[in-house]
Amino acid sequence: MSNIYEKLVDHAEILVNIINKKYVAGNNMAYLALLSGVGNCRVESFAGAGHNYQAVVDAIHNYYRRDESSRADQGYQEGLYAMMRVASSFSVLQDLVHIIFYELKKEKEGTAGFTIDVDSIISGLNEVIEKNRVTYEKENTAFKEWLERNKQYALDNFSIEIG
Repeated sequence: MSNIYEKLVDHAEILVNIINKKYVAGNNMAYLALLSGVGNCRVESFAGAGHNYQAVVDAIHNYYRRDESSRADQGYQEGLYAMMRVASSFSVLQDLVHIIFYELKKEKEGTAGFTIDVDSIISGLNEVIEKNRVTYEKENTAFKEWLERNKQYALDNFSIEIG
């Protein structure tokens, strides 16, 4: 990891600490803001670079490794489900898919501090895609091509079927 990326992950870990405390206190939606990069939970290497979901996912895993009783793994998964509940726009779906694929990559490479319930997450993702397919197609004329590329990527890299 580059020094810049490490600093980004360190910053994200500070946010994970704050968000996880909110989650443990009963806010099941706490991780949604962090995963989505909303407001003060935006993690970017420079202004306008866009939310770096990889740094956030890495930070969540680092945080969990330091304290396996933190429930960060559960909060993260709740955050993924929360994203699914609000994924009525194509841009949210894209972010969700990127986060899931990065998580699966970490698990496959053995760099994850924990694993998620892949079957449940993929089932939820597929339900979201089916439920909002017409909206996604209207919002993005290249949705079908995007979905086909991601279907193939998921199958080739993780042996899972999406869409």
